[in-house]
Amino acid sequence: MSTTLRKSLRILESLALSDTPRGISELARTIKLNKSAVQRIFQTLLEEGYIEKTADSSRYKPTLRIWELGSRVIAQNEARRLVHPILRYAAKNSELTAYFAWADFPDIIYLDKIDGEKGRANSSDPGQRIPMHIAASGRAILAFLDEASIDEIAGKLTADASGTGDVAGDLRKEVKLIRQRLYACSERGSKARISSVAAPVWGSGPTPVGSIVLTSDSVTLPHADFDRVGALAISVAEQATRVLGGSYPATAGDAP
Repeated sequence: MSTTLRKSLRILESLALSDTPRGISELARTIKLNKSAVQRIFQTLLEEGYIEKTADSSRYKPTLRIWELGSRVIAQNEARRLVHPILRYAAKNSELTAYFAWADFPDIIYLDKIDGEKGRANSSDPGQRIPMHIAASGRAILAFLDEASIDEIAGKLTADASGTGDVAGDLRKEVKLIRQRLYACSERGSKARISSVAAPVWGSGPTPVGSIVLTSDSVTLPHADFDRVGALAISVAEQATRVLGGSYPATAGDAP
């Protein structure tokens, strides 16, 4: 890849992920690039309509051009299009908020979301990327990946833990439990006071391509309801698997 192109992508990503407009000097320091190089790339992005200067400062922010391109990409995503009606059914019948999460190891990305009547209104939005081990949506996928992938994430958790608890061991124990019951659950998820139940979705390959997630606040979805909601999540994930050309395991022991 061209060095200039790589730098341009880093700059555009940094601007898009920032909560506030950024100045050239500030951004150059953050991503450790030469200020003059950043300035040249800023000028090109400005001329092409991908960024704009704020009216009251010398800072820059992305334009809606990025949103426009992203919207076209997600509208053309076949998996999202096929699973969307199933997701609507899940949200209506469970009254919980339903997500379709997509695997992008070592992360997941939320492709679609349908709010249920009893779902949590300010929960995560489509397009959000989170590490696979953080929430039920990702762990439902992780449990059925190959051992090398699980070891890779467990190893990073061990390094990050700085000796406080056996986080890698806890993850491996949870992986075994998820394989037994075919769903993952979380009473906190990536945000506090959110309960989630997720079941893996297969495509034509041997490992899950995503997961169906049902979620709400911990009062609406208490731990006592996890088995019931887990059964529904599995049923919906089976339907999603079929439309994506995969086959769902009859039991956990049959999982590919």
